[in-house]
Amino acid sequence: MHRKNIILDTDIGPDCDDAAALAVLNLLADRGQCRILGISHCTSNPYGAGTIDAINRYYGRPDITISTYGGKGFLTEEICMRYNRYIATHYPNRYQSCQPEAAVGMYRRILAAQEEKSVEFIGIGPMNNLSGLLNSEPDRYSDLDGISLVRRKVSKLTMMAGAFRCSSEEAVERAERLARKRIEDMAEYNVDCDVPAARNVAANWPTPKAYLGFEAGLILTGGSFCGCVPATHPVRVAYELHNSAQGRFSWDPLTVEYAVVEGCPHFRESARGIVRFDEKGRTRWMPDERGQDCFVELAQEDGKVAADLDALLISPPCGMAYAAG
Repeated sequence: MHRKNIILDTDIGPDCDDAAALAVLNLLADRGQCRILGISHCTSNPYGAGTIDAINRYYGRPDITISTYGGKGFLTEEICMRYNRYIATHYPNRYQSCQPEAAVGMYRRILAAQEEKSVEFIGIGPMNNLSGLLNSEPDRYSDLDGISLVRRKVSKLTMMAGAFRCSSEEAVERAERLARKRIEDMAEYNVDCDVPAARNVAANWPTPKAYLGFEAGLILTGGSFCGCVPATHPVRVAYELHNSAQGRFSWDPLTVEYAVVEGCPHFRESARGIVRFDEKGRTRWMPDERGQDCFVELAQEDGKVAADLDALLISPPCGMAYAAG
């Protein structure tokens, strides 16, 4: 089995599916499918890094390198702290009284130490950190600029971003009904939070890119946490505090699963093409056999994908046996 080297960029806090995505990443690492090189938080929220560390610790990984966004005032509203403030202040973690290093420096240091084309990035939040990496200058870690460093060390970027008129009419209709607008008129959340960063990454990231769009993640998972895992499970706590454990759409955990699990039957890829975002954050998809981009669709029935993902999410960390909570 090929074990992928993964760097994850997450905005953990505004939505609870980031917590589920982090659980999926740790569980897939337990299965030997990936090695987690580092995880960065991409907002100014002071509780993001602590929440990441707390969840990693629950899964037996207290030493994973963590970083955060160095800017101020980005996604720090109370609604962005519905669960991460509680987890960061009530669970053991390294960041209860300090913040970790800035994301771009961590990315450059990790990438400089890796073999060529050996790292995959997963982005499940706004793209400010990823854009910052592209814009970075040579430093003590590497004499390459950001784009050149990514081109040399990274093999693929997978993002939860955008909205696509996929082959499933049902998925498109569901997305348009929820958003109350046509797919082509949507500015998906991760893009809309920082449109210039999203446009920079779409246009200038030099490796193949895959996008799991708004329409592809609209299946509910996570509601089975209650009764299946201990009450102290931090991901269960995230879902309870976010929406009373009613479950949540599955954008981020599906993005992680697609990125890590090679050939996962849950997914299929579109033909190759080019993704761009316009000045209002709307997705522009252009089929092109010479393009480096694709978007991801569900290849199995929603119920099957949801049941499989829920079964994964309630799996115990390696070496731990659960009793019903």
